[in-house]
Amino acid sequence: MIFGGNVSLMLACMALLVVGATGSQKEIFVAPNGADKNPGTSRSPLATLAAARDLARASHCHQIVLKGGVYRLMDSVKLEAADSGLTIRAGSGSRPVVSGGIDVPLNLVHPCQDSTVLSRIIDSSARGKVLEVDLKALGVSTIATIEPRGFPHQANSSPNELFQGDSPMNIARWPNTGYAKVGKVTEAGNGEHDHDKPKRLPVFSIGERSKGWLKAEEAWMYGYWHFDWADESIRVNKIDPTTGTITLQEPAVYGVDTGMPFFAENLLEELDAPGEYYVDRQTSHLYFIPSRPLSAKEPLTLSITSQPFITVTDAANVTVRGIDFGFSRGTAVRIHNGDHVTFEACRFKDLGGRVAEVELGHDSGFRSCDMWDTAEGGVALSGGDRKLLTPARNFVTNCEFKNFQRRSQTYRPAVWIDGVGNIVSHCYMHDAPHSAIIYGGNDHVIENNRFSRLLALTGDGGAVYTGRNWTARGTTIRNNWFEDNFGQRKWEPAIYVDDLGSGIKMIGNLIERCHWGFLIGGGRDNILEGNILVDCSLAFACDARGLGWAADSRPTMVAGLDAVPYQSAIWRTQYPMLPNILNENPMAPSANVLRNNILYRSGTTTKQMEEPFKKTAMIEGNREGTTISPADQANIKKIRENAGLQRDRLRDSLKGK
Repeated sequence: MIFGGNVSLMLACMALLVVGATGSQKEIFVAPNGADKNPGTSRSPLATLAAARDLARASHCHQIVLKGGVYRLMDSVKLEAADSGLTIRAGSGSRPVVSGGIDVPLNLVHPCQDSTVLSRIIDSSARGKVLEVDLKALGVSTIATIEPRGFPHQANSSPNELFQGDSPMNIARWPNTGYAKVGKVTEAGNGEHDHDKPKRLPVFSIGERSKGWLKAEEAWMYGYWHFDWADESIRVNKIDPTTGTITLQEPAVYGVDTGMPFFAENLLEELDAPGEYYVDRQTSHLYFIPSRPLSAKEPLTLSITSQPFITVTDAANVTVRGIDFGFSRGTAVRIHNGDHVTFEACRFKDLGGRVAEVELGHDSGFRSCDMWDTAEGGVALSGGDRKLLTPARNFVTNCEFKNFQRRSQTYRPAVWIDGVGNIVSHCYMHDAPHSAIIYGGNDHVIENNRFSRLLALTGDGGAVYTGRNWTARGTTIRNNWFEDNFGQRKWEPAIYVDDLGSGIKMIGNLIERCHWGFLIGGGRDNILEGNILVDCSLAFACDARGLGWAADSRPTMVAGLDAVPYQSAIWRTQYPMLPNILNENPMAPSANVLRNNILYRSGTTTKQMEEPFKKTAMIEGNREGTTISPADQANIKKIRENAGLQRDRLRDSLKGK
């Protein structure tokens, strides 16, 4: 408890009640220069949000006002049922910033003169640029461990990260940008189908560079080891001093292949470029080369806490408005079983995890927020009852997501949707290496969003993606604008219904300059209607994979059926095509509809459509052409104007601050 003790609480409550008796104070104020023994008035504010919460509970006040400045928060502020009705908001003037890091005073920064350290750096021209900080002198007693990240792992917290101003720096790596390629593979390691066999560690070469890493204490390799949609970081076990051959500490989830992209990181030896840093966990020293000349206007910040800033559990009608959150190692917000819990006009930046997890409850979410430079994705949005198909109406609306896959680059979307009846609308999601929305569950609405420059580093992914479940039905994807999403130009559609996904409505979307428009991977009962495609390499890829290479996924699909009461009256009413699915030929495509779609310079409707799909589909009213008609130009303009961020009072409050 951060509050200054029971006596302080009693005095603060008495002061607040006295002032409240005059009718002049209905708010509790907090300021970085306040004190928790104060009464919480504007002239005599508290210092911490936890103390303000306690005082609000005791005095039945429902307004907490944070004055401008930086609040260091190392422990989660927990809001519970007793805090229902509470609003936490920014005051007038500069925005309050809740930080999970500590600033590095410039007087603790010195040029590194340790010859033992400098001699390990391969590029001798970089040695004179290296600065160092004694983290013990900074008060950092514990250095965070490095956890594996990527496709096969949960969204772990990041290690301690260094930021200059609002810019995240990179752990020292090779190559400095982009990827190298795996050389000769001596041992691929256990693959997808033999992880239950005795462990075989991957062994491969990368050339001469690794011979310079023999003294590295904890080198890691991050790469797309087998598929260009499955990234993974794995610690190095050993490096052969004669050949430089690398042995990893664990097998990659799908094995290791020659020619696949990777980079090595956490190497003091590769500290050679502006914007790189290295933390020596044995000596508690930080070494770095600044991105720009050091300045008090751009403080150096080291992320420390992995705890959520705010945890809301079993509370209702809670609002957090106009506050910035950043520089933590983990997820910023958790909302569990909250009703009408809303974060408005907040900014979430420079996080080592994701922005938020919203589970259970209803009508809770994020409105008019900015979410940038997050390491493990954006918002995980769930809620609703799949057995009863009761919607939660949890939401993300009018929010901007940028660079939201900063550390793990696949399957860390801006919004992950599950449950029943949740909503993503009027968001702008852009500049990321993989998918923006991944969803499961039922009856969600994804509408009026803008998706730009996604899938940039990966293959076989969709800007909006689902798959491998017959029961995840009822979601509507409508009136969205997709532009300039290409990836590796293999199988990257704007909207991807993968591996027999079924029962999805895709209506009125505008898809411009994307690799593919839609990929329907052998599913059933999908509706594609009234979409406009312009300058795409391919409009529709529609196959019958369940009759071919994906036939062995039937047990997975049946398990998905068994997980829900699909024979119940509620499910029969909502999805009448589902109850008899096992009496048909369930692995075959069936009853898909492609109707009234418009293709401009995007091939033909059936250019890449397998015959079993075509035979069972309704294909009618689609148009193909090269010159956009005036009527379609007007419709395209309307979709563009309505998609993405919309101006409102909350979004305007983010500007210029």
